[in-house]
Amino acid sequence: MSNGWISHSDGGMKFHALGFILSTTCAVCWAGIAVAQQTAATDVELSELSVMGETSGRTLNGDLYGRGGAAGAVPGYVASRSTVGTKTDTPIVETAQSVSVIGRRQIEDQNALTINQALRYTPSVTTEQRGGAGSTRLEQFYIRGFTAPLFLDNMALPGNRDAFPTVDPYRLERVDIIKGPASVLYGQSGPGGIVNLVSKVPQFVRHGEVFLQGGGFSEVRGGFDVGGPIASDIPGLADQFAYRVIGLGWNGDGPAVTTKVERAFISPSITWRPSTDTSLTIIGNYQRDPFSGFYGGFPAVGTIFARNFGNGIFGRLPVNFYDGDRNIERSDRTQASVEYLFDQRFGENLRFHSAGRYLRSNGDYRSVFTTFGDVNGPYTSGPIIGRSVGGTQVDIEAYTMDNNFIADFDTGPIAHTALLGVDHRTFSTRSVTGPFPATTSLNALAPDHDLPIRFPAFTSTSRIDAQQTGVYFQDQAKVDGFILTLGGRYDTARQTGPTRTFSPTNSLAIQDVPAEAFTGRASLLYLFDSGVAPYVSYSEAFEPIVTGRIFDRSFGTAGRIPDPISSNQYEAGIKYQPPGTDILLTTAVFDIRRSNATTTDPNNPGFVVQTGEVGVQGIEFEARATIAEGLSLIGGFSLLDIRNVRDTGFTTNDLTRRQVPLQGLRPVQVPDTTASLFVDYRFTEGPLFGLGLGGGVRYLGPSWGDPANTFQVPESVLVDAVVSYDMKHFDPRLTGLTAQLNVQNLLDERYVTGCFTYSGCYYGLPRTVYATLRYRW
Repeated sequence: MSNGWISHSDGGMKFHALGFILSTTCAVCWAGIAVAQQTAATDVELSELSVMGETSGRTLNGDLYGRGGAAGAVPGYVASRSTVGTKTDTPIVETAQSVSVIGRRQIEDQNALTINQALRYTPSVTTEQRGGAGSTRLEQFYIRGFTAPLFLDNMALPGNRDAFPTVDPYRLERVDIIKGPASVLYGQSGPGGIVNLVSKVPQFVRHGEVFLQGGGFSEVRGGFDVGGPIASDIPGLADQFAYRVIGLGWNGDGPAVTTKVERAFISPSITWRPSTDTSLTIIGNYQRDPFSGFYGGFPAVGTIFARNFGNGIFGRLPVNFYDGDRNIERSDRTQASVEYLFDQRFGENLRFHSAGRYLRSNGDYRSVFTTFGDVNGPYTSGPIIGRSVGGTQVDIEAYTMDNNFIADFDTGPIAHTALLGVDHRTFSTRSVTGPFPATTSLNALAPDHDLPIRFPAFTSTSRIDAQQTGVYFQDQAKVDGFILTLGGRYDTARQTGPTRTFSPTNSLAIQDVPAEAFTGRASLLYLFDSGVAPYVSYSEAFEPIVTGRIFDRSFGTAGRIPDPISSNQYEAGIKYQPPGTDILLTTAVFDIRRSNATTTDPNNPGFVVQTGEVGVQGIEFEARATIAEGLSLIGGFSLLDIRNVRDTGFTTNDLTRRQVPLQGLRPVQVPDTTASLFVDYRFTEGPLFGLGLGGGVRYLGPSWGDPANTFQVPESVLVDAVVSYDMKHFDPRLTGLTAQLNVQNLLDERYVTGCFTYSGCYYGLPRTVYATLRYRW
């Protein structure tokens, strides 16, 4: 673990590492295509019946949620189908927008303990915006340069810093990502895309596993996942029910000294399948996170730049540095939810899907943290770090529902898959908040985490209800090799509720902000017999603006509500999936515009104008492949050119203290280049039969560290490694037992994931080592 005060630079090695990742990914993929095509004809493919234990033919439940299904387990590293891009069961190669899928095996092989960690090897996705320490508390990441929302089973999760309902990856079968605007199917969201988490559901075959893991920061994790069909002697009920119960416990120290991580959840589920055409699944979840690690950031002077701490000490803060106080630090969260998934098939050509969820989450957050401001600015020196203190108490209730019909029909030579649906969400948030005043500073050379710091009293309460209802339609029309997809959606949204302030004066503010938007999507793809699929697409997104007013005399002195932020993307690409292989290659170029962002009205104090526009032009490449028996890889590359293309606002240059225009500047925390390669090999014969070796390289390019673009966060290269062994090859009596060792950041690179000001920079995790024993039956 890197606890020292001095770091080093190895920029040349990083440049060569980027080239190595790109050249290796391309070379191995093309070699694998040739091998896979030669062996495809002789490969044995298990039927759905043998995998799923079905005894009465194919079922709607098995098609969707079974192995290889659009919402089911991913065979190896390569998914061929997904619902994330169309809300229908569609091959990824036929989806005219960039889609990435992370399956269960990748999550386990890479030992991803959070959603952030699961997304690390996905091109155009940058993770851990609050550093590696903060990733256990929040799922903050960017897609194509923009923040992106989380969905669970195609339904939105409420976003909130202090009561965020974190989803543990052990609950998930897969993670599906669609890149680019996706409001036509999912409602309000940003231009980068969305991440859809797919729950594990009961299977009609008996299975089970338990695991025990240790390592990291003196951590211990353990879990179980058991399920199968429920036997019944009642006539007519045999083979109709299946269950699954998933549970996990996690306890240990946090990445920063004095901090802790603790989690426990239980998630039972049951599926009723009265016929091959009907399926109803109910999923429950209860989760406690009484401790969630560390959330703070540090000044750039002391992380990015060496700092003169005095007493002859010149260097950087250690990566496990803690700027808080153990008597104040608190992130105590509890969540509970119940969800249903219902699918009904009417004949061969009409299907109905309905899903709904009720979720309750509450959080108690308190923290002493590095002050964001001049006290920790670019000219800081000495050992003293200015700090602030504050917190909140938050309670969330979330109701979500999504219903749609899918119809297959022909009009002459054109085959249609039509989708018509309606979804709704209501997020009710009760908050108790207060000020975040300055408090006792911290001496970095002699940190005392037990100071008598007074926590400020809460001064305001609020209850805000955010509602959205959307009606959407889509038609996927196929003729010969052409696939034309057209879609549209109309949304109404409203945010309402009171906020009462008690100090320094007693006041009541009532919010009532309606919004509406129509968004669309159009795409054209041609699928050649060879598996090559070039495409072009256009898509839109919207985001309601709930603060600020536009000066407009026709609305009186109050002005009018701003229009929603609108986004659009033009994308062109090529997908390639050679028939009969587990290889999927995707290349895309795209142009995104996010418009109507607000900034201060220079002519009318107290009002805003909608002149902000951010533009992104980029290219990305992704490869997922099973090259040969036992050999799999994941590779990716992205290059982004993102900047404020139109903006009348200003920001402060912290070096000169002068105001500079935002137009032409680049957003913070967005690397211009990312690349990654992960390879896994399992020996299938010889004396090493049962041994698995894997490793990955992640390259993060430089990113801007402040809005005025006066400094950059340096690039970094991170190496991961994994070794596993199937113990049955050592002793047949150990069948089902595997041992695995994961090392993340193998070279113990000291790196910063990103900064948003001179006073807010975040360290990535140092080298971590985890050993896992897993038993399956």
